Amino acid sequence: MSKVNKFNNFFDKFVYVFLLLSPILDALTAFTVKNFNLSFSIGTIIRGLFVILSLIWLKYNSNRKKIIILFLLYVLLAIIYFFGLNRYTILTEITNIFHIFYLPILMLLFGKYKNDKINDKLMVKIFLIYLNLIIIPYLFNIGYNLTESYVNKEGYFGLFFGGNELSAVLVLLSVPALNYVNNSKSYILKIVTYLELFVCIYLVGTKTLFIGIILVLLFLFIRYIKYSRVFKVEKNRRVAIWSSMFIFVLLIAIIPFTPMMKNIKTTLNYYKINKVSDVLNVKNIDNVVFSKRLSNLNKVHKEFKKTDINGVIYGLGETKVESINVIEIDILDIFYTIGVFGTIVFILMILYTTQFFDLRDKYKFAFILLVVISLISGHVLNKPMVSIYLAVLYLLSKNSLTLEKKSILLVSNMYPSKKFKHYGSFVKNSYELLKDNGYIVDKVVMHKQTNKLMKLICYSKLHLTVILKTIFNNYDYIYVHYISHSTLGAIIAKKLCFNTKLVLNAHGNDVVMDVPSEIKNVKRSKKYIKEAYKIVVPSKYYAEVMENDYNVKKENIIIYPSGGVNTGRFIKKDRVEAKKEANLSTKYNYIGYISRLEKDKGWDVFLKAINRIKDDKDFKHFKYLVVGSGAEQDKFNDLVKELKLKDYLEVRNFVSPDELVNLYNSLDIFVFPTYRKSESLGLVGLEAMACETLVVASNNYGPTSYVVNKKNGLLFKPQDDKDLSEKIIELRNLNKEEEKKMLTKARETAVKYDSINTKDILINVFK
Repeated sequence: MSKVNKFNNFFDKFVYVFLLLSPILDALTAFTVKNFNLSFSIGTIIRGLFVILSLIWLKYNSNRKKIIILFLLYVLLAIIYFFGLNRYTILTEITNIFHIFYLPILMLLFGKYKNDKINDKLMVKIFLIYLNLIIIPYLFNIGYNLTESYVNKEGYFGLFFGGNELSAVLVLLSVPALNYVNNSKSYILKIVTYLELFVCIYLVGTKTLFIGIILVLLFLFIRYIKYSRVFKVEKNRRVAIWSSMFIFVLLIAIIPFTPMMKNIKTTLNYYKINKVSDVLNVKNIDNVVFSKRLSNLNKVHKEFKKTDINGVIYGLGETKVESINVIEIDILDIFYTIGVFGTIVFILMILYTTQFFDLRDKYKFAFILLVVISLISGHVLNKPMVSIYLAVLYLLSKNSLTLEKKSILLVSNMYPSKKFKHYGSFVKNSYELLKDNGYIVDKVVMHKQTNKLMKLICYSKLHLTVILKTIFNNYDYIYVHYISHSTLGAIIAKKLCFNTKLVLNAHGNDVVMDVPSEIKNVKRSKKYIKEAYKIVVPSKYYAEVMENDYNVKKENIIIYPSGGVNTGRFIKKDRVEAKKEANLSTKYNYIGYISRLEKDKGWDVFLKAINRIKDDKDFKHFKYLVVGSGAEQDKFNDLVKELKLKDYLEVRNFVSPDELVNLYNSLDIFVFPTYRKSESLGLVGLEAMACETLVVASNNYGPTSYVVNKKNGLLFKPQDDKDLSEKIIELRNLNKEEEKKMLTKARETAVKYDSINTKDILINVFK
């Protein structure tokens, strides 16, 4: 991997984590600023690092070098100017320049950058973190109050310090967040989001937040009405949008009782305004409507007129403007602090981005609304806490299309790991197939565990994660592999959501008992299957089980062969070369068993059949390959010892699919002796057939779905080692023409089960 690719991979992760943790960063910044009175904060440092990384990314991935060079030239000249003016305040001026240009730099970044993990769903999480950093501190009385700055006013900001930035952030995030929540299938997400938002609007008590959220709710309602005329709208969306209108009406109704109203009354009393006509003069308009912003503007402008040409070009600087009074109209604060040169560069950088990229309607509304807020209450365009989300709108606008695709949560208690490479490989194949065919697919899976305590922990984590992910993600389907053990969390999640469909995939003893103790699996599966939209099974045999034992309607049963066989990977190879690559001796012929060493898998039948033929002169140069491990490993070893087969066997544990290709091609005959009732299909038999290896299989359960006796293989009587040995001898005695004909048919059968030829069966389940 090149250095650029390594950096890009790191940057993708950094951006996601940085955005997700931004509310916590803002809380830490508020703490340091309030308690240590620093001119810079932890937020400035980390956001500075983010800007540097963004510029590096743009250098590697963008052709926008000219505009960046213009920006860097301005920064260099401005630093030289302010350093010459007052070297003791240079850090304040650099910080101010960084704050102002944070927005255009990130607009350049997010206009070009691609990362589909940064979407409305992430904005919901960030939105809820902000809300909880207000509500939770309130419950423990540890946050910041407006009364700390203004004795006679009310307002609570949680762990943040300053209501203007916080209000602007919540208004901005509410557009993508509430739109996503309205479309969500999760009852919990809707209730929690609107309830917490309502509480925070009341607690914070600023006009910006109150009026801003009302405007957002109106916009979403109008957008919904417009949308519903064109498209059929789902019931859950109708419920959500009318719920948001209920919140809108409720907000209007509580205005007289809010801290915001008390603050307005306090202001009116302070300026002795008793009737509407008292406001209708310039002074009181400035005092009440603009909170003295016009007076501050007049003071700053007078000072600006006194400055020389360098002051006009580079501005008065943050230190000077703050000593007079910040205007709190962002574009004017920007102009007077960085001058004509800086303002032109600022505007050019923003226009440079907007000429290439347009925002979709809801993001355009959010952008315009925040620009309006920047003109009325300020603290938007020049405050990184807010401006970062303005820039992110450009990326959200691109990624919103992704969220409109069908989404699936795949759940399974078995998935390949480094140690157990083949365990649950069919689940991984299904995951990759759906992902490669246009679906958004998340997964919650377990790897094989041998420790009972770890199993308990992993199952608890599996089910809890499914519930949490379903609350925050608008899944159309939950697709569960191995019904009895993997479905509990999915059932709970489904009950918490509107119209999320449950698709269950049966595999083995999750629905068919091999031993009496597995009755609990069947009982659980019967309960879960009643909630299912579709049942996916690997064979006709299992389709009959679903229909007869579980009363599932035939039209709701989908026969899909566990991901199918990759006949592009499992192909015929030269036998001698295959043996060499598999580290097998070329002096011997091989007959093989490739499966787990579990009860009723037939490994015992295989060993007993070997014992019958091992001394036959026709099998003088044969050895017998066993690939697998399992709960009956000790029993296997005991039987090998009892039958004195050690010198005849080559034993290996589970191997990777690539290694399997060489092992299948090393065999003269593949034996599939299972008599396990839960044997649903048996992909190993199909894989061997794909490699054009002769197959002899037990005449029961899964293998009978594809092995046709004397056509593409041989079938023997289940559990009958004598009949198996006779069938092995029969295959050994086939003439060349008969063998070729059988192998051709075997390959044709495997191709029918090819993952490409069967993929549409699974894909169509989710359309």
